Amino acid sequence: MNKRNWLAFFGFLYVAVWVIGLLIPTGTLSPSMSNVDLQQVLLANQLARLIQVYLIDGVAGISILIFAVAAASLFQTADEKPLARVVLSAGVVAGTISLVQAAVQQTLVNPDLLASAETPFRTLLALVNQIDTFKLMALALLSISTSILGLHTRLIPAWVNWLGIVLAIALILGGLSFAFANSLLTAVLFASLPMLLVWVGAVSVTGMRRVK
Repeated sequence: MNKRNWLAFFGFLYVAVWVIGLLIPTGTLSPSMSNVDLQQVLLANQLARLIQVYLIDGVAGISILIFAVAAASLFQTADEKPLARVVLSAGVVAGTISLVQAAVQQTLVNPDLLASAETPFRTLLALVNQIDTFKLMALALLSISTSILGLHTRLIPAWVNWLGIVLAIALILGGLSFAFANSLLTAVLFASLPMLLVWVGAVSVTGMRRVK
């Protein structure tokens, strides 16, 4: 596959695994819940949560990394190389953090750890959320740098680029919700996910159309 095929394929894969993962019922987890309550929810949804983790952290992490590599390669002209490197770096960081989250979350569904009342479920869940803040910042950098390049080169439609810029702001504000308890920031966080999926999907469609 050429670079545009890679962009389209892994962009669509990223969107698909997120949608499928979100449709899997795994129970509600919150750091505010007691350790015992978290243990009960995890025990009741062990397999479903494991599948979800593999999809939205594992496969999605690899997908966004390769998506960024392909996106950066589209802008490898002399004038755009510095910002293209930012796209690449942001994607590598976001993908790597996602894989780290997958590793941490696997401990939450480990049979031996689930059977022990001494396992610090609240601490592990809080750690996953804190790591997510850095992933959101990396995704924000990925979307805004790609969008600026798209505006410069016109390889991506203008509306997709402006959506990417708005998305970057939403991801930054949403990421702050893990550090500051605020209902508005939390609402922005929830809104940023569908925006992210629409943006990645739109960039992927652009890549697919240019292949033809």
